[in-house]
Amino acid sequence: MYISKRGMRILDGNQPLVAAHYRCASDPWHPESNPKGYINFGTAENHLVFDLLKNRLNASPDIREHHTHYAELHGMSDFREALASYLTDYTGVKASAEHIVTATGSSAILDMLMYALCEAGEGMILPAPYYAGFDHDLKTRVQVEPVPAYTRPEDGYKLTLEVLQQALLHAGKRTIKVRGIIITNPNNPLGQTYDRETLEMIVKFAADHKLQIVADELYMNSVFGSQPYVSLAEVAAEAGADIHLVYGFAKDFALSGFKAGLLHSTNEKVLQVVRELAYFMPVSNATQQILINLLRDKDFVKHFTDENKRRLKSASDFTHALLDKAGIPAEPTDAGFFVWMNLSKWLDSETFEMEFQLYNFILEQARVNVMPGQFFHNAEPGWFRLCYARNEQMLETGIERIRTALHRLDEARLTIDPDSQSVSESE
Repeated sequence: MYISKRGMRILDGNQPLVAAHYRCASDPWHPESNPKGYINFGTAENHLVFDLLKNRLNASPDIREHHTHYAELHGMSDFREALASYLTDYTGVKASAEHIVTATGSSAILDMLMYALCEAGEGMILPAPYYAGFDHDLKTRVQVEPVPAYTRPEDGYKLTLEVLQQALLHAGKRTIKVRGIIITNPNNPLGQTYDRETLEMIVKFAADHKLQIVADELYMNSVFGSQPYVSLAEVAAEAGADIHLVYGFAKDFALSGFKAGLLHSTNEKVLQVVRELAYFMPVSNATQQILINLLRDKDFVKHFTDENKRRLKSASDFTHALLDKAGIPAEPTDAGFFVWMNLSKWLDSETFEMEFQLYNFILEQARVNVMPGQFFHNAEPGWFRLCYARNEQMLETGIERIRTALHRLDEARLTIDPDSQSVSESE
């Protein structure tokens, strides 16, 4: 049977994050019924707050007859009004329902947005390390090229003007026309927020080079550290710049299974294109109504947000303490669900091939899924992302498994056989 070239390109694609997620889901750890199962620290989901959401989600969503028929495919007006109010409350920008398009998650939003902003083969700058799923979101259907702007651990992963200029220069050498820049704030996988000075630099850089600005702010209400969250949308508005803000319910509301995301754009032509594309990816009316009821209760949203931040900070502190006890260094964290840990001293050689072997060793021997830095386009091998929005027993068990596996490498002076996923003694 004939399969199109574009279809084969999708089949040839590989999402390691997704593959590892389903592998763990096929044999998940449970402290009593399956104590030897996989522990998944690789998927960025929040498992700490369902008790806060359960009653709210189980309450009647107030489904009426009109919900069973076609509605505006880019989002019911009541839904977009509720979203605009929420964004206004938490971003520092006056949001408008007329500037919002909804779709089935932030990946769907990015797919449509890239269709509007770029031709096939053109590029978007992304400060690296960046969320591994962006490669799939940008390249799979619309064939937009991610252009990494490499930040480095020795500089504290600081995003500078020089880093952005180098990325633009490198794209030019590859004959890639750069159309914009995607900023994830707070950053995934670093778990850190950008300060206002850096955001102002980004806006000026984009203006100087006539680049579109895309702000992925999925974790804006998962900030718990000393560095305050400042929305790139607020900074862009102050400079009079257009911006395309991407948001969703998967992270701050721990509702990844609801598949609901949004675009808030200040560019009407972009909105017109994305509204048309939303025909293919509408959020169900029932889901929208549940979320409308949730967002309209602003007292609940504030209580939930505050408690979520408190629990995330507690989990972050607990995880850092466990890693410190295990002798595993990690970057400080002030947002999100993840810690960026440095396992480079357990590499037999400082290569990404050896990093991948260590990843497989931990997955096979410790039965713990933590994602290697190469999936996030980190500049140097040896760094891994661990998602900690889990209960303390799982964190203790999983990190102890990692410690034990790494101790085996230390104690026996082992090296990972590059031709397999097994471990053998060094000669």
